[in-house]
Amino acid sequence: MKNIFYSSMLVISILLFQSCEDTIKIGLPTDQINTENVFKDKRSATAALADLYISLREASLFSGNSQGIGTSLGLYTDELEPIFSFPGSDDIQLFNNSLDPTRYVISTLWSTSYSNIYAINSFISGVTNSDGITSAEKELLLAQAYVLRAMYYQTLTQIYGDIPYTTSTNYKANTKIIKTPALEVLKLIEQDLLKAIEALSYNDGSSNKYYPNKAVAELILAKNYLLQKRYEKAEFYSKLVMDNPQYSIETDLSKVFKNSAKSTLWQIANSTALAATYEASNYIMVFSDWSYKLNPALLNSFENNDLRKQLWIKEFEDTGSLYAYKYKNRRNNTDECSILFRIEEVYFILSEALIYQNREKEAIPYLNTIRQRANLLALPNTLDKQQTLEAMLKESQKEFFLEHGRRFFDLKRNNKLSLLKPSKPNWQDKHALFPYPDKEILINPNLNPQNDY
Repeated sequence: MKNIFYSSMLVISILLFQSCEDTIKIGLPTDQINTENVFKDKRSATAALADLYISLREASLFSGNSQGIGTSLGLYTDELEPIFSFPGSDDIQLFNNSLDPTRYVISTLWSTSYSNIYAINSFISGVTNSDGITSAEKELLLAQAYVLRAMYYQTLTQIYGDIPYTTSTNYKANTKIIKTPALEVLKLIEQDLLKAIEALSYNDGSSNKYYPNKAVAELILAKNYLLQKRYEKAEFYSKLVMDNPQYSIETDLSKVFKNSAKSTLWQIANSTALAATYEASNYIMVFSDWSYKLNPALLNSFENNDLRKQLWIKEFEDTGSLYAYKYKNRRNNTDECSILFRIEEVYFILSEALIYQNREKEAIPYLNTIRQRANLLALPNTLDKQQTLEAMLKESQKEFFLEHGRRFFDLKRNNKLSLLKPSKPNWQDKHALFPYPDKEILINPNLNPQNDY
């Protein structure tokens, strides 16, 4: 874990998240700047916080580029197929469910996440111990950091299961830390989110939804309660978000991924003025030997009259291959930003919470809201619990394809990963968890191998 926790706080120029066209300027990083200077006042602390957001976009699980979980878990499940990849490449390994603990993709998912967590922990420590930041300012800065830390840990524990959980910046202690059981990790995440909710407001301080606000923390907490199987709590927090007048379902499907969408809770500013989102650059086919095309298993899940198939998927005419077209601007982008969370997800969280409380009849109308918006017939209210759960998973597959690994997480949370077997002949039960990277096990023996890897 040496590479994971070896990090230093980098100071950058303040990121002004005022529009998707804003140019983000990053000051040259230095290992020489001490913590006292970084956190001497609100302005300098805001600059350090901006670095965390840039890392979220550029080098994290949540990046829309090929290193993010949208792509890696899309290949791993039934959303993506590699078109042009060398035999034995990471893309091929993921697509064939041949997880090798020595592979770059395995170590990168882990190491970038823990590097970001280390930076967040450093930020929290620096802000907490600063004498130049008021208590009120500290609350708001820390709340955003708690949301970020919760996101990373909640995603990691869904991918790896039991993981090291630390809030420390002590390098020596971190290299020997033992694993924390997944359920305990979820409870620690819950505490971070509750603190964030207490401090945040529903106004994120910008008109462009570039920062996590209280509603974002409530949504992540609702998902946390699904994972803990505390369904009444998941219902409560998802309803808080759903009832928030700031957000509403975007009825025009061509506008869902625009930066003005009413359904967006949180989106990430682009790197430069007119820059494309990473999703557009990653998925829109330009050449016949592009990296990816959509998996037939996903394509076959759509009915022909589904507006999402018509508006979110496009054909590359030279080959007939179909690719994701949720984000449409590869250049001169003025109206798209990468979306992390949108209100539609709350409809699924609430539906799932109701289904597991044996209230599937109450869940069906929420699923029908999504279906009818896509020009599909409503589900009958005669479906039983299992049928409603299956309908929810099918609808989620079509709604959230290639959005931050939601397909994998939905199937895993509902113990339905076996549904991948028809399109994934190599699928085994052990694939529900990724292996720990070999090099991390060598450094920290407490990360003993899991699941026969």
